[in-house]
Amino acid sequence: MLSLFKAKTWSGAGWLLTLCVLLVFIAMIYTALHLCYKGTDHKKLNNMQLLNIDNVLAVYPDPDSAQSASKDPAVKKAVLAKREERDHALFNFLRNEYDGRIDEYRLKRMDGLLINLNNKDTKTYLTDTEIIVNDFFWFVGTGTYAEVLFWALIGVLVSLIYYVSIANGQSLKVAGDADTGPFDPAEISGQVSKMFYAPVCALVLVLGYNLLAGSNTKMTDISVGKGLLLFSFISGFFSGRVMKFIDRLKDLILPLSSTDSTTINNNASTANDIDKTADITISLQLAQAMLSTPEAADIIDGGFNTAIVTLKPSTGDIITLKKPVDDQSSEFTATQVPLGKYTLHATMAFKNNDTIINLEADKDIKISDADKAFQLDLDKAVEAG
Repeated sequence: MLSLFKAKTWSGAGWLLTLCVLLVFIAMIYTALHLCYKGTDHKKLNNMQLLNIDNVLAVYPDPDSAQSASKDPAVKKAVLAKREERDHALFNFLRNEYDGRIDEYRLKRMDGLLINLNNKDTKTYLTDTEIIVNDFFWFVGTGTYAEVLFWALIGVLVSLIYYVSIANGQSLKVAGDADTGPFDPAEISGQVSKMFYAPVCALVLVLGYNLLAGSNTKMTDISVGKGLLLFSFISGFFSGRVMKFIDRLKDLILPLSSTDSTTINNNASTANDIDKTADITISLQLAQAMLSTPEAADIIDGGFNTAIVTLKPSTGDIITLKKPVDDQSSEFTATQVPLGKYTLHATMAFKNNDTIINLEADKDIKISDADKAFQLDLDKAVEAG
């Protein structure tokens, strides 16, 4: 049983089947929950609907000043009956506009308010108020959180299914035969972790958007409708880029103070005297000349994780950097690299229809405690023409 948790136990086909079954299972749970627990959505009256509201109100004019000031019970009863007719006509109009999806309980609450308002105040209220209607999705209340988590998880699963299916179809011997690289069971742990952190990150972004939007409503009432589902799915599908975005936010939200910077510099100087190795990161991107080529967009979209990045010291063995776990990432890493001068070399083959485009780059670098991150620009290899 415990062997199932070992990456080497899984084949590419077995892991792909597991992802597909998991996606179907999540979709079934999602559908069942929505069938059992109906959702609600925000709706706001558009200009045409407000014009029709004016037409309805015109049929039921406000009582004159004498009727409004009258203390005669019969007059008050007549005025109240007139407003009840007006409200009844308004509710029939709203039911018709939203195909009877307005909850009757909410209509009764609205009736208790409108009965005390004149036509002008009624129009203002309906203009500013969002109408809550029944819907398949949960767009009001705490169910909004569940929608974000569900759709981000679905996005992650679809992304992984796409990546693993492409990797399984690639030859393990021919570099550049696809845009993602052969399936590696060692990547399963990273893919499983993505199923957990991606939905949470999507939820954090949604709550952050609602906070920055300056909304005075409840945090759970996010009035973006089905755009929320689209954003959550995309956040899950491109979770690697979402993590990069959140990582960059740390400089904005948690900037280093001058004291922190001095402390870091002092620590770096001390470490330089003691530690003789460093963990480095190499970021790959296309050279400026390659960005203007027709295949540049496809290369960037496919990612750079099929590349081979190495460090060649003046003496000693060549160091091969570890490929990124995330298929959208372009960062290659190596740990405990001795400080010193190296020749950084990268090669990558990209299949464009029936043509393989070979990319390469070289760069002389010096690794120190102050310089651990480097950028390398890939261009067409000389022999590729």
